[in-house]
Amino acid sequence: MQEVGRKLVVEPLLSSALCGALLHAAGEDVSPLIAGVTIFAFAHEEGFDPFAVPATKAVEAGGNYSLTGRKIAVRHADLAHQIIVTASQEGVAGVYLVDAQAPGLVLDSFRMIDGASAATIELSDVPARRIGGGDLLLAAIERGLVALAAEAVGIIAAVNAETFTYLGTRKQFGVPLASFQALQHRAADMYAAAEEARALTERVIDAIDTDASDRSALASAVKALVDDVARTIGHEAVQMHGGMGVSDELDISHFMRRLAAIRAELGSVDLHRARFAGLGADVVRETTFRAEVRAFVRANLPEDIARKGALGLEISKEDYVCWQKILRDKGWFATGWPVEHGGAGWSIDRQLIFLQESALNNAPMIIPYGVNMIGPVLQRFGSAEQREAYLPGILSSDTWWCQGYSEPNSGSDLASLRTTAVREGDHYVVNGTKMWTTEAHWADMMHCLVRTDRDVKPQRGISMLLIDMNSPGMEVRPIVTIDGQHHTNQLFLDNVRVPVNNLVGEEGQGWTIAKFLLSHERVAIADTGPKLRLLQNIKAMFAQLPASPSRVRLGDKLAGAEIELLTLCELEQNYVSKWAEGASRDGPEASVLKIRSTEILQCLSEIALEIGGPLGGAHDPHDLHLDPSGQFTPSQLASFKGHQYLYGRCWSIFGGTNEIQRNLIARALNVG
Repeated sequence: MQEVGRKLVVEPLLSSALCGALLHAAGEDVSPLIAGVTIFAFAHEEGFDPFAVPATKAVEAGGNYSLTGRKIAVRHADLAHQIIVTASQEGVAGVYLVDAQAPGLVLDSFRMIDGASAATIELSDVPARRIGGGDLLLAAIERGLVALAAEAVGIIAAVNAETFTYLGTRKQFGVPLASFQALQHRAADMYAAAEEARALTERVIDAIDTDASDRSALASAVKALVDDVARTIGHEAVQMHGGMGVSDELDISHFMRRLAAIRAELGSVDLHRARFAGLGADVVRETTFRAEVRAFVRANLPEDIARKGALGLEISKEDYVCWQKILRDKGWFATGWPVEHGGAGWSIDRQLIFLQESALNNAPMIIPYGVNMIGPVLQRFGSAEQREAYLPGILSSDTWWCQGYSEPNSGSDLASLRTTAVREGDHYVVNGTKMWTTEAHWADMMHCLVRTDRDVKPQRGISMLLIDMNSPGMEVRPIVTIDGQHHTNQLFLDNVRVPVNNLVGEEGQGWTIAKFLLSHERVAIADTGPKLRLLQNIKAMFAQLPASPSRVRLGDKLAGAEIELLTLCELEQNYVSKWAEGASRDGPEASVLKIRSTEILQCLSEIALEIGGPLGGAHDPHDLHLDPSGQFTPSQLASFKGHQYLYGRCWSIFGGTNEIQRNLIARALNVG
């Protein structure tokens, strides 16, 4: 079906395939259909809900059946020799076979938005043969949903490819369209959306093939998601092609029309969101290892820390150290480190499961600056003396690290950093300012990017130093963020002397080391675990709301967010598995995960405020430091959600803003 979409195949392939599946499941002979001798049409739709019991009635008399009712938008009915019709008998759905020339059957033919033929069918005591019950019908509908999604994924891939090429070749005002950043960012969003549609479609195909218990919910999830994605990408592609995009001459207009027809088939976005919410699905897939992690966390995470995590209270440094030492004793702290350096040597698939399941069970995050950042750097680029000096303290959580990268006028653009390190004998003398240095007020050491050469290309003049935070000339100044908390800092380095032995690698190698460091953080870049926990909390809050029109609207929004998070988890697993198999980590995948994960987090935090109603405006920074064993007022509980909303705005900024991530995606697509 993906290839059908890519090539805009117009014959009644999907209709034939669905009819063939129904006939085969019913034990009927499908050889005439396969040979193309007999064309079948599938007549089911009667309104907005394809899962409703058909209003078309079946009446039995002496073992014979007759059908009376109306079917709308039956694709290719005017071509069919035989029509499979759904009908109900005493409120129970069934599937019936009707001859297209049978008496009492009247077709009113018309054209669909994609150019295909269709018809409204009126049935009045039309003779029919029953071939199966409602179980056949449900299976056919769900397979139809997945097939439509797969076709849309193929169309989207073709649309994106044509659009990105067009942006690079079409000139306006003497420059390619791809040189305009606004179009680059829209192209990046089109790529990210297409990746999400592909990943969720593959998940649902697996669920259908394996007869998974949540296949019905996933079938609705993929229809809702892909319809939204198809609408956005179809419209964007036409707009970016300008006048040619609305011409009949260009494939783009035909692709958009077919996507519009797909959205009209087998239920709307709203219907499928509501159905998904009613059925429920496993956002993450259960494995033996996931169960092992869950059991360990629940048995070993101290109760006070677990309650802080569940409520959203601030986690102290002592809490982090306590939990990390528990993990170290289990051998589960440095999960990505090689065994020879004291790590667990886990695959990144296992690391992902560990991070998700730990967060789902209210464990604090692993503070990354030591174990996940400088640790792997020292193993790859550090000297034997550096590894011996620093790796044990990282493993034991006795040495706390921070990261000195950003500067007042050098955030995402690290190549423009100005902090200098001038060598004087056995020391570097460091001068400059670092910004947004998270947890520097807790840190013993900092891995810091500095400029050691101003006369070469900016990236080549950067080096990495390990700096003792207690060095003379070091000042840590708090920055209180939008949530009223002290997470981050500004650092002032005034003639700070750093031993030459604290240079990591060679002078000028800092840019290479920084890229290596970032590649090792990609397993956690989507950080889906805390979002899964937040979703659980929001769903529990939502369940307490009384029935009202507002509740219905919020329920639809929440279902949409859950589908997006489900999709993000699937895309994250997809990418992590590719990386585990040796695929390059230099593509746009990490940027896609960064953008979508932060946007979904922000969406969820906004829904939490909406559910709170008037209390959605409550937020007192002091509430975040209350005793977790106490009882909390409604306003205090609301304050925790206010903190998540406010601090959530930071996530799309630090670690490379989402705008920078879109630039990186566009560059990878050769758009820009």
